[in-house]
Amino acid sequence: MTIASPWLLLLLIPFGLLYFFWRERKFIGYSSLYHVKEPERLKRIAARLHKPVFFGAVFFLITAITCPQTRYFKEETVLRGREIILSIDTSFSMTGTAIETIKKIVGDFIKKRPNDLLGITIFGTDAALIVIPTMETQLLEKSLERIQASQVGYQTATGEGIFTSIIALFEKEMGKKFTIKDLRNSINKEYLADYAISFVKEMEKRNVLKNKLIILFTDGIYNIGISPDRPLRLLKRMGIKAYVVAVKASDVTGVDPEVAAQHIEELKEAVESTGGKYFNAENFEEVAKFYDEIDRTEKDKIVIDTVSKKKDLYLYPTIAGLLFLLVSIFIENFWIRIP
Repeated sequence: MTIASPWLLLLLIPFGLLYFFWRERKFIGYSSLYHVKEPERLKRIAARLHKPVFFGAVFFLITAITCPQTRYFKEETVLRGREIILSIDTSFSMTGTAIETIKKIVGDFIKKRPNDLLGITIFGTDAALIVIPTMETQLLEKSLERIQASQVGYQTATGEGIFTSIIALFEKEMGKKFTIKDLRNSINKEYLADYAISFVKEMEKRNVLKNKLIILFTDGIYNIGISPDRPLRLLKRMGIKAYVVAVKASDVTGVDPEVAAQHIEELKEAVESTGGKYFNAENFEEVAKFYDEIDRTEKDKIVIDTVSKKKDLYLYPTIAGLLFLLVSIFIENFWIRIP
């Protein structure tokens, strides 16, 4: 326990001195005690208790105004929901109707998720985090409005977009123990390296893998960066689902049609290996199924904020002081009588 205003305890000094001087017995003299009855034993005890009880009330009330407090403790603001990263393809092939279709679907999705933490990443030749996971709907909507095709390059690095989304989900937990560069290098192999495995185990130990999702909004065709199956393999190992809402490319992709078809099929298989699904944004029924699928995803506790704070304890000495004061008044006015 700590005291916010310890200097107020100095008020106890004059009352302590006053109590010391009041300890002298006082009485009312009579010329004769013949008609004075000896007070009952309980009343004699009550009469002796009056001053200690009164000064006890003073002590507790002075203690109350010094504002006693607990030591700092952490208080979490939590809710039950999901943490979702919306990763949007902004490559050149998304110019025109494709990017507008995606922005409409994402905008509707944001409005339907009042209790979920949503973040936004974009990817083209490079990938970037636009909004960290938040519940600020207006911030998400305004950020979505500013997203344009070719914003981070003309090519399509789907794998980088997925990896950036993973970092957006776990950057707070990475701390100094894990680095983005080393984690990227450890997944960009034919198998998950020990570094990536240790990252997964650490996240499992911290119990931070639940209720997290990554949703890609893309035409499914990639032509640069790490292969999407590499970060998706990491997601599978962590038990995190990835979903794709696919649109038809509205401009040239720079990829041979056969290769593009193969890339789409490979992305679909890798996404489904995580337990997620591949939806066609051109089909209204499939988009409706996409919303329903996310709604069925299990919710879990999300820590929104952690605040270090103190709890005031002045109420307890205040109540004790008032009780002592009431007892003192009762003794003085009902128990101490002069015959």
